Amino acid sequence: MLQNGRWHILKYNRQSPHGWYLIDNDLEEVLLPNKYCPEKIIIGQEVRVFIYRDSQERLVATSIKPLLELNQFGVLDIVGDSPIGAFADIGLEKHILIPFKEQHERLRTGDQSVVYLYLDEASDRLVGSARVNRWLDNEPPSYKKGEKVALLVYHRNEVGYQVIADQRYRGIIYENELFEDIQIGDQLEGYVRVIREGGLIDISHKPLGRSKNSQYENKVLEVLQDNNGFIPLNDKADPQEIQRIMQMSKRSFKEAIGGLYRKREIEFFRDGIRLTG
Repeated sequence: MLQNGRWHILKYNRQSPHGWYLIDNDLEEVLLPNKYCPEKIIIGQEVRVFIYRDSQERLVATSIKPLLELNQFGVLDIVGDSPIGAFADIGLEKHILIPFKEQHERLRTGDQSVVYLYLDEASDRLVGSARVNRWLDNEPPSYKKGEKVALLVYHRNEVGYQVIADQRYRGIIYENELFEDIQIGDQLEGYVRVIREGGLIDISHKPLGRSKNSQYENKVLEVLQDNNGFIPLNDKADPQEIQRIMQMSKRSFKEAIGGLYRKREIEFFRDGIRLTG
């Protein structure tokens, strides 16, 4: 059965002025327009195509890979708005509608949004939703501590960044454990720390369980000990000042103090960092 929003392996069946009709095992046909057809075609030859509805609501096939597939989350550009909602570019000839009821805030042309693509069963149309939490699984996942997960950042709140783990679960990276800039829509890797009641996952942006300090962490500890446990630098410090005092890049410094903070070996203050204890 041909399904809107899915990839299918079909066979070339017959030619028409508009392209080739492809056929599935149930003998259901769909048109692959001429612009997507190769020069040489053999009847019965298999081809992998994506199925969607065109501007006239007909099922058609394409060889183009869309930016988002059915039941997936991704970042899309908003390319238009209307009295019923906003339109997002999915990489196909037809844009998808994000109805007002599926927007957490008004989306306008020029915006970007994390979107979930679902199928409206009544109309068999692909529809977008920016209400991410509605589509995430609330069942506790079976991850083990330290397991690597693929992340999509979709919201920032007062404690950190909310992320989608493996296209399915709700996670959070706490701001005080993050020592590099990330943005909504970024795709990252993370590591499971704790799975909380309700299925929320605390996620670390760095691998867990490293028992030894890195050379940069040791350098920071050495400088702290030589300066009575305090240095006037933190993650907001000027890169040249970090280089002058620490002889390392700002990135290496932020990774080092991030590691030391997670191990509770240092504390952060507005004017610098200090050894604990």
